Amino acid sequence: MAVLQGLTHKTATDSVYEEIIAKAIMIPPLERPAVLFTSIAQAFSKPIHDVYRALRKVVTAQEDFDHLVPPCGWIHDYIEWTRQTEPPTVFHYFVAATAFGSSLGRRVAYDKGAYKVFPSLRVMLLAPSGRCRKTSAANLGTSIYYKGGGHLVADKVTPEALIDSLAESTSVLLYAPELAAFLGKQKYQEGMVPLLTAMFDDPEEYVAKTISRGSTVLKGVNISALFCSTVEWLKTSVPEDVFGGGFMSRLIFVVQESTPRCFPTPPPLDAEVKATLVKRLRDMRHVKGTVVLSPAADAWHDNWYRTRRGVHASDKQFSGYFERKPDHLVRLAMINTLSQPHLDPFRIEIPELLRADAMLTWLEGWLPNAFDQFASSANGEDQVRIMRHLRASGGGMNHSALLRKNSARMNSEQFKRAIATLREAKLIEFDVVSKTYMLTPEGWN
Repeated sequence: MAVLQGLTHKTATDSVYEEIIAKAIMIPPLERPAVLFTSIAQAFSKPIHDVYRALRKVVTAQEDFDHLVPPCGWIHDYIEWTRQTEPPTVFHYFVAATAFGSSLGRRVAYDKGAYKVFPSLRVMLLAPSGRCRKTSAANLGTSIYYKGGGHLVADKVTPEALIDSLAESTSVLLYAPELAAFLGKQKYQEGMVPLLTAMFDDPEEYVAKTISRGSTVLKGVNISALFCSTVEWLKTSVPEDVFGGGFMSRLIFVVQESTPRCFPTPPPLDAEVKATLVKRLRDMRHVKGTVVLSPAADAWHDNWYRTRRGVHASDKQFSGYFERKPDHLVRLAMINTLSQPHLDPFRIEIPELLRADAMLTWLEGWLPNAFDQFASSANGEDQVRIMRHLRASGGGMNHSALLRKNSARMNSEQFKRAIATLREAKLIEFDVVSKTYMLTPEGWN
């Protein structure tokens, strides 16, 4: 921090930036203060997400997220129960956290004055089809949630059917194993996106109008959500208003491109542990109270909030998400605190704020590539696909093999143009002797 404060426009060179990043990477994620990211971004006039990406090592093993999981308690035990399944740890964590938060509902809250923050997560698991077992992870968690007394609204549902469900229980977990089927472009789905956008703000009272019921007054609405999708489904199969009006910015995106786990014949899950998890989750339905920050945590949060403001204002792609990041931070800190029995359930301390911030920072390392794919043109899609093939193969692939991989989507001239663009952008390089394309460090990030 002393070095950063002493930098000027002339001394803030690329080589100094690399030195600073190299030193910052050595700091364990949970010990990196939030002001570190903003200070680096400001000192070198870089977008904050570039700094996040620079501080995220190439993710090749589940341990990269494992150390962020709470060391004990319900979520920890859930992660251990799923240890010998193929979805990556980060998918299991956010499925568990969503189920846990939904079980708490509106009975637990953090008061922000103008409104309250409840532990209700809205999570999007995003991965290539079949590669990361995102639906398998979601099915395990929603099964525990349902057996634990939760109100699950799943699969295809119309806006009117959702309102009818909320009339029965205003606290639900909305589950869509295939978001394209849930938020399709069919006429009967019109109105679902603006309805969910309004509901995700946890209104005290919402007046809904349906053909069957007329006007229905819903009090104390509390919707958690668990969606699964691929980038391709989002781009081609859901209404355009999904990408505008604030819907996407209310979601936490959990993006993965592969899983480090491989179990050709996975062992059966422990039935006794599952029964215990169900019982403990059911017991959480009796927990009620107002969460506060300890004085030290409040001071940390105040500094974090003030130093992050304005940094993302010029980046339209991420501005909506970062405006709502403070609430995401508090939600995760609440859930992690309440899931650990040795902690005061209604008092958040600095370590849990740091854990939540590290989790969000870890996720943000994946966002630029995913969001770029949402906005990519046909040519851009070709480049994204080539980069994905190179990452999946460990960073390098022979020319002929890479061309064959993409031959169904582009001819040789289109392939050459896409490769030329990636080389000019310094994302890949070509070894003439072995005729191999390789990712550069920038291409990995």
